[in-house]
Amino acid sequence: MKNFIRLLWLISTALVLANSISGAQVVRTAAGADAAAIQATVDQFRADLGGANNGVGGSFTTGRREINWDGVPDAFASPNNLPVNFFNVNSPRGVVFSAAIIADLRVSANSTNPTSTPIRFGELDPSYPGTFLQVFSSQRLFAVIHPTANGLDDAPVLDVFFYIPGTNIPATVSGFGVVFSDADVLNKSGIICYGVDGTQIGIGFAPVANGGLSFVGVSFNAGERISHVKIGGGTDILAPTNVEGMNNNDLVAMDDFIYGEPRSAEFHDNDFDGDGFADPSVFRPSAGTFFVLNTGSNTVNIVPFGTGGDVPVSGDFDGDRRADVAIYRPSVGEWWYQRSSSGQVLAAQFGTSTDKPTPGDFDKDGKTDIAFWRPANGNYFVLRSSNSSFFSFPWGTNGDIPINAAPGE
Repeated sequence: MKNFIRLLWLISTALVLANSISGAQVVRTAAGADAAAIQATVDQFRADLGGANNGVGGSFTTGRREINWDGVPDAFASPNNLPVNFFNVNSPRGVVFSAAIIADLRVSANSTNPTSTPIRFGELDPSYPGTFLQVFSSQRLFAVIHPTANGLDDAPVLDVFFYIPGTNIPATVSGFGVVFSDADVLNKSGIICYGVDGTQIGIGFAPVANGGLSFVGVSFNAGERISHVKIGGGTDILAPTNVEGMNNNDLVAMDDFIYGEPRSAEFHDNDFDGDGFADPSVFRPSAGTFFVLNTGSNTVNIVPFGTGGDVPVSGDFDGDRRADVAIYRPSVGEWWYQRSSSGQVLAAQFGTSTDKPTPGDFDKDGKTDIAFWRPANGNYFVLRSSNSSFFSFPWGTNGDIPINAAPGE
């Protein structure tokens, strides 16, 4: 939409478009005549996300996902439209699309398609194969199109929402990048990133590459998470007789999407891999060891942590939406936990041998608070994760059982 273009222009006055780090936001950009010209920057962005390309299905604690359109079957490519949930249902990679205007989503035909549809959106206008000469990964491209609205004067805006692959569980990612084909006008093709609360947390623009390829990737290195991305590509939508350069317009197609591994937007008890499902897990006191079966990848984690007499507890103490390995040591009233985000081990003294550990998010900051219930007087005691202060309040009486007490308590 034109409002998106104006928004990008206004924000661009305060941004440096070259590769930069602004606070926790890392922006990678590149442009050139062909794929080789942007390859190094794309690879750097992949390294920013960390880990391997996790492909299709499953759920993993590290790595990324990629969409290059080339595996899309002919039945879902030109002249047919792509279902908005294709990459969460047919080929589960955890994204669902939505066009911001009344439009279709289309993947271009390849050169051997059974309907002899022209490549690179030539079915819409015969000029398009010559307009979008370059692809990053051969040979399909992707675009927001309108099949009949000749001369439609509106910018193609695509919304991307994230889910745990193959589920309806809302998810977040650590970064998102896109390759554009034939971005000719400065600050007209880019991405806006939004957090789980709907606020804008990042933005990036693709540099100009007339007849070539441009890339922009935005990632975060301080724990911020993206729940929604808005992509603007050029000034006008692809449609019959919408020709490049007409009325100073800029027609743009897209190639590869690259984004961090989707992780559940909300924390779930005993979810150690962040896929939104509780993972079967046990603590073996005799060995002081946690054994976790990660449901997302069907892998096993074995973590030495604790000793006999310790009580295992579930919580997300670092706020990354994954369960941390954690114990309460009644003999000395100590809490010990290992942050899933960094592996760092922290400890706090809070409670006595007769208290019942009841961790939970009592201060609504998205992190689990250290807390216990004292049977002697029926009081809750909470150590706030937000500012390390504590408070207490009466609820229950001796003989009651706190609902979220740790197993065996």
